[in-house]
Amino acid sequence: MLKLPLVSFVVTSYNYSKYIEKTLESIKAQTYKNIEIIVVDDCSNDNSSDVVERFIEQNQDLRITLVKHESNQGQFSSMIDGLKLCRGQFVSFVDSDDILLKEFAAVHVKIHLAASVAFTSSQIAEIDGNDEIHTVYSVSSPHEDESPDIKVLDDFIKEDISGVKFSTVDKDRFGGWYWSPNSSAMFRKSAIEIIENYKTPKDWRVCPDKFLFNFAHLIGGSINIFAPLTAYRRHNSNAGGSDYVCGNKRYNNDKTTMLNLSNNIKIRPCMLKFLFDSYSAFVSKFGTRGWVKFLFKTLF
Repeated sequence: MLKLPLVSFVVTSYNYSKYIEKTLESIKAQTYKNIEIIVVDDCSNDNSSDVVERFIEQNQDLRITLVKHESNQGQFSSMIDGLKLCRGQFVSFVDSDDILLKEFAAVHVKIHLAASVAFTSSQIAEIDGNDEIHTVYSVSSPHEDESPDIKVLDDFIKEDISGVKFSTVDKDRFGGWYWSPNSSAMFRKSAIEIIENYKTPKDWRVCPDKFLFNFAHLIGGSINIFAPLTAYRRHNSNAGGSDYVCGNKRYNNDKTTMLNLSNNIKIRPCMLKFLFDSYSAFVSKFGTRGWVKFLFKTLF
């Protein structure tokens, strides 16, 4: 009998004790049941670990693991450490303040099995710190058209996944941004597991999705799913919460603008360093022609 692939959810946790239980509950509620959860706590100084340990105690039927960093290392380190423990064919990295709609895994897996890409990214709905929905048509997501159907979040939760539209991302320029934020995505593990060789993850302590999404797209392409399958939380403590959204425009404060500029400047040097530092690993997995292809796509 054929088996459905295992999906690994890596939840990166840092000082979000107020939200993380809701994040874990949303993963538990997935209609797609062949899942495991790995929580990596990046030395939180609130009671986040206690909340996770209580959740594990109350849900012993779930496959769930908690890893605790002894020092704060940044989100990319947490993602890499979680990836090393993943047993699933597919992996999603989830911020511990976001909520996944219950069809998240089912839709992503269905698209992955119908196509061959390194990762899929779905649209997001936006909520605030009190769980109130602000929009299901976020300007932080790519869109198929400018005339969306008027629906509420519950309608998307119940939506027949056979009707979900998607398209391949046809942009090849390395370093751009063509997707929704971190928690929107599901990766084919075989496409990204070489990232375990990345030697300086502290380069991407904040907003590591900028590097990871571009890296995965470089390796094996990507697909955008035109349905909001993640509730992305904007609040004062996260990078996205510092964006001011006004109608169909998003404005960044100076801190976010400087972060974005810094990430845009360093992404190519970081990728080139990774290619040369991990030359043997890349050649072993992708061949010399593959390494040269990645080098030229990074440069040009």
